[in-house]
Amino acid sequence: MRENTELRTTLRLSAAPAAALALWILSSRPTLPLPPDVPLLDKAAHFAAYAVLAWATGLWFPMEAWKARPLRTALIVTALCAAYGASDELHQSFVPGRDMSAGDWLADVLGAGTGAAHRAGRADRQ
Repeated sequence: MRENTELRTTLRLSAAPAAALALWILSSRPTLPLPPDVPLLDKAAHFAAYAVLAWATGLWFPMEAWKARPLRTALIVTALCAAYGASDELHQSFVPGRDMSAGDWLADVLGAGTGAAHRAGRADRQ
């Protein structure tokens, strides 16, 4: 039983670093395989990726924190993901074919806020 708990903890705490690493790897590529003629698909991809990152980052916080102070916890998670998004945009400015974009960062922040809000709502139901 203890081994199962340790495995679950390891998996839970690995989700955010795995998501951050995946984002970093994708950001290091000069181009991404997105359909060229879909309006705002790039922003939707940023939104979705950072919603997932925020939800995974929220797993680092104990359920008691989410239940006792959901807004505070969600804001902390959103701020952490927003800072990561800013560093990722800066990173992209050094990648040939990529650039730093305030619009992408805004999509990152909105996605992170949505992911954190979803996590807070889930804690409220548990």
